[in-house]
Amino acid sequence: MKAFKNLLIFLVVLIVITFVIPVDLRTGWFNYGMGRVSELTGDTASASDRYLLASESMPDSVTFARSYARALNDLGELTKRKDYYDDAYDVADDWIKDHEDEIEVWQLWIEKARAEWGLESTNAAKISIDTAIKLQPTDYTALVYQGIIYRDLRPNNKDAIRQAIPIFEQAIEIRRQTRTAWARYELAVAYKLIDDHERAINEVNQCLAQFPSRDLREKAERLLHDLQSSGRSER
Repeated sequence: MKAFKNLLIFLVVLIVITFVIPVDLRTGWFNYGMGRVSELTGDTASASDRYLLASESMPDSVTFARSYARALNDLGELTKRKDYYDDAYDVADDWIKDHEDEIEVWQLWIEKARAEWGLESTNAAKISIDTAIKLQPTDYTALVYQGIIYRDLRPNNKDAIRQAIPIFEQAIEIRRQTRTAWARYELAVAYKLIDDHERAINEVNQCLAQFPSRDLREKAERLLHDLQSSGRSER
């Protein structure tokens, strides 16, 4: 009887999905889901293709547009190819123009800033990430990117680098100290650039203690090694 009941529920759900939910919605979420699977398995190119299909099915979706632009920016970072950043910029900029009053438009400002940074339009990237923060001051991702841009805009100016430190600290506080490995790594880089190696080592260790992703862990371990080697050479 229980098996029959479960089968009946499954059939009802299937009918709802097939006949009630609009085809564009079904197509969009199916491709978005497949994109997430590809992304989680490290196949960013396939994820980008899936997110494109999702965004084409539902062009007004901020989730799908942002995912597509994000994947393109990720590909730009992975391959160092400017054409991916160009495409990411176009996706973000077009969506912003078409949905400037959308409450969640700040998400595309983040991706526009990333694309501009990748294209070496650094001042434009600063304006875009500042816009994202103005629209959504408590977004962790936006704050970390703002910190990175402020830190690296003038890498030889220690006073400018110091301006990034409270931004990273705000991102960490927003998450209540948990799931902040990325922000702590970037904060450690800032401390290293101003020669505060003790604080840099502390932040790297806190990053590693949160079991970050493989790529972030490898970067953090390299940074820790550099910091410790530098400390030994100064003795």
